[in-house]
Amino acid sequence: MQTSWLPNRKKVRLVLKNTVKKRGMMMQGRKGTRKWKALASTALSLLMLVTGCGGTTESSSQPGTNQQPSEAPAEETVKIGLILSATGTFAPLTESIRNGFELYLEEHDRKLGGRKVEVKFEDDEANPQVALRKYRQLVTGEKVNLLVGPISSAVAYALRDEVEKDKMILIDANAAGNDLSWKMKSDYIYRLSFSNWQNGSSAAAYLAQNVGKTAIAIAPDYPAGIEVVAGFKGAFEAGGGQVVKEIYPKLGTNDFATYMTEIAQLKPDLVFTFMTGSDGIRFVKQYSDFGLKGQIPLAGPSEFGDQLIIEPTGDATEGIIAGIMYSPWLENEANRKFVESYQKKYNKLPNMFSVQGYDSAQVIDKAIAKAGGVKSEDLVNVLKGISFDSPRGPITIDPKTNNPIQNFYVVKNTKKEQGIVPEVLQTVEKVTMPDTDPAQ
Repeated sequence: MQTSWLPNRKKVRLVLKNTVKKRGMMMQGRKGTRKWKALASTALSLLMLVTGCGGTTESSSQPGTNQQPSEAPAEETVKIGLILSATGTFAPLTESIRNGFELYLEEHDRKLGGRKVEVKFEDDEANPQVALRKYRQLVTGEKVNLLVGPISSAVAYALRDEVEKDKMILIDANAAGNDLSWKMKSDYIYRLSFSNWQNGSSAAAYLAQNVGKTAIAIAPDYPAGIEVVAGFKGAFEAGGGQVVKEIYPKLGTNDFATYMTEIAQLKPDLVFTFMTGSDGIRFVKQYSDFGLKGQIPLAGPSEFGDQLIIEPTGDATEGIIAGIMYSPWLENEANRKFVESYQKKYNKLPNMFSVQGYDSAQVIDKAIAKAGGVKSEDLVNVLKGISFDSPRGPITIDPKTNNPIQNFYVVKNTKKEQGIVPEVLQTVEKVTMPDTDPAQ
């Protein structure tokens, strides 16, 4: 029998129980008792009707199952939870990721895989404990079908076991922690940004061969900073260079004067730094103000050839060499269209985080369409090895690591008529993360 019109059976039980109880208290005497019994009989019949039939509209996406039927109709709404860091150092990154994600939805009639999309956002404050609470709100409270995020690698590591337990697909829009592709790899987590290994190593060989043989590496003391430096050090020393000192200031440091003094005293051939968000902006400005710009070459990973740091620091970024995976000046058709649409909507150029948000939406779109629905196990089969064209170039999710195989570009920030432009010096094609940690 058809029961799609029936309400949730748990709600029916609760409503009937409360109704019967209230009516029982209100009706007194023999006549009232007869009315109460009649009402109870009717309620019992309705309850048996609901529980005896096979249909129910209870959500099938309960944690631990996520068993949405893959044959669900195209008009079904897909609920996506965004869990990002809108508070603190990472706030600018979150804004850009959300902008990119929203742009893709707008371009596709707010549908992914042919289904309407409802987005729920939570701020994890870059705090693993807060993130766990917000994760539970999205999964248990909002009953989202998929998750996008987070920013912080520490948060990603904290969420990993919960995602695995709940069989909840997480599209990693930024967190670059290496172990998400190594010892903590999960069939339910797929990265759309890059790994810290890729980010640190991509320009290292070029720097050792063309800039200098000795380097100081400086990065904030948290997982991403330590892993990026490790990636750089391994590749730089394999290319014939030597990292003479590693420096790890606290994340969120406001004054880098002590470290600038140490750099000036040691006089390395170059400084390699990983700083993100507002930390990177402060570091570049202080490096220039301290007089080190033009004296000791400054190099870094993607962030230092990106608009997020270039725009607020201007001429202070001139001359920086970086290994990047995206620039609004990359020459391909997908990027031309993306930049045009992004500028029209937000009145500014996109940055690497914008394209990460855009590609997160794009891969969900393609995966749902190919899988025919949002059932986790179907999406897992599709996401492994999925390929698509991004504004940054061709992307393939490596099934061995769930990490993107992608091009990186060694660039030098050059002053031109339109401002500071990351000019491509070398393209490093199909940068692929190792299956296991090279240091072990």
